[in-house]
Amino acid sequence: MKSQLTEELYQLGFLCGFELEIYIRDTGKFTSLIIEGNRKGGDVLYRYDFYKQTFYPYYPNKVTVYGENMSASLLLNRVKQYLANRERYLADQ
Repeated sequence: MKSQLTEELYQLGFLCGFELEIYIRDTGKFTSLIIEGNRKGGDVLYRYDFYKQTFYPYYPNKVTVYGENMSASLLLNRVKQYLANRERYLADQ
């Protein structure tokens, strides 16, 4: 059974690498949105980092961080906000 977070991220176009730990959505030929979840020590809940990584063929990779150490609900809000802004930006091009 998939977690609620995995279901919601799937609806937003993310693929699940490991349940609650890694999600990826490609946004271009060399660019991906990445979500990493981790638990520290005896924590029950995961905390999430959300960033964009660009894998240039002949240049150093570029990472843009959109949030660190976020709860699942804050993560979802941040991802939805990013995607809405991206859609608006692409529509204006």
